[in-house]
Amino acid sequence: MIGIGKILRNCYQLKTQLFVRRYVRECEKLQMCGSEEEMREVAGRICRNYLHGAWKTVDPRDLDFKRISGGLSNFLYYVALPDSRATYRDAPQDRIKTLSEHSFSLDEPKKVLLRIYGQVHGERAMDAIVTESVIFTLLSERRLGPKLHGVFSGGRIEAYIPARSLLTKELSEPALSMKIAEKMAAIHSMEVPLSKEPNWLWKTMSKWLRTAKEERFTVHDLKGEERKIMERLRSVDWEAEIEWVRKLTNTVNSPVVFCHNDMQEGNVLLVEEETSAEEEEGVLVQTYPLEDSSDSVSSSLSDLGEPRLMLIDFEYCAYNHRAFDIANHFQEWSYDYSNSQHPFYFEFLDQEPTLEQKEIFIKEYLKAYRSGWARAGGGPEAEAPSVDDVNQLLGEVDAFQPVSDLFWSLWSVVNASKSQIPFGYWEFALSRLETYLRLKRELIKKEKCGLPHKRKICEVDI
Repeated sequence: MIGIGKILRNCYQLKTQLFVRRYVRECEKLQMCGSEEEMREVAGRICRNYLHGAWKTVDPRDLDFKRISGGLSNFLYYVALPDSRATYRDAPQDRIKTLSEHSFSLDEPKKVLLRIYGQVHGERAMDAIVTESVIFTLLSERRLGPKLHGVFSGGRIEAYIPARSLLTKELSEPALSMKIAEKMAAIHSMEVPLSKEPNWLWKTMSKWLRTAKEERFTVHDLKGEERKIMERLRSVDWEAEIEWVRKLTNTVNSPVVFCHNDMQEGNVLLVEEETSAEEEEGVLVQTYPLEDSSDSVSSSLSDLGEPRLMLIDFEYCAYNHRAFDIANHFQEWSYDYSNSQHPFYFEFLDQEPTLEQKEIFIKEYLKAYRSGWARAGGGPEAEAPSVDDVNQLLGEVDAFQPVSDLFWSLWSVVNASKSQIPFGYWEFALSRLETYLRLKRELIKKEKCGLPHKRKICEVDI
């Protein structure tokens, strides 16, 4: 006799297989729409199914529709309801009656971002999509990310508002840095239904190292400088380096929290001042950087008041040590990805945060993190972080800074010769490796000389 448990497992497996097949069919259908007219029809149908008000009756031909970007991972489309006055003025006579029957609602979104998932590869690809959707939903509810309007098997519908990515040089602006610290603390305070074991970092590096050894370090068609870089990277004892940083980080006992793990300037959006209250709940993924001049950046920030920031791109979110998220953010101060020429990034090691800048960020982070827990527990207002608290976290961050460089060096190796995005992956891998080795030498020297990893901050005005 077949047990009920086995029957349930079989049913679950069958349901999962049917879902995957349906997902693949819909995803392929959405990706293979050849013309704008065909994709507009698909977008209109999706929005009609998941949104309300005028979305239920609007003709897809009347939608304001444009493709934002597309690649191997995601296809992004801007979809907006038509302006009724302009539509009446421009529409043929036989369509005016249909347009006049739209029932516009005050609480309906007027414009949305339609995200279509790209190709799905690997045995755990579906798990990754489900996990990312859960994380996106939770962050949306906390208003830490874009508002979520709908999820379907081939993608999702997000809110869309004007915003732009921060510039690398803006990361050091005190008002913005403190606000980023506040946002990071909010994410770290979240309880997410994922594994709480801090093994994501080490599992990911191990997986990337296997790929690097089996596929990237065996490439034979590289020439010139790329060949030299690959040979240099292949000579590194990566297992030994990973083991070294793992032992180092174990000595600081950094608490495990839910982390973003990729909080660089491109994933932090500054909401534009003219945004309405309704639009603040969403975010625009297409960005238009400011003119690259110190004067324009400074003047734009001076008029901001308190900046409104929102986070995007949660593909690396996982439980991890808090110090990695902070250290990784600090390391990103030195890398500017706005270079339009190869290798498509700038490295400015002189822009690394000073000790005072780190202290300001960490104090604001600890203050926001403790306040969040106090509010969640209904307890008294949290005490301000002490000098010892700040120094403790500074020590954790010192230990995790080389981990960040080793992590992204491996990431870059894995993407070299594979990604279709124009980027100097081999050069970036070497840059991050050299920074890692420099930080490692500095830490070893401090240990041998008996020097402290940090200093007391009593004199520093935070």
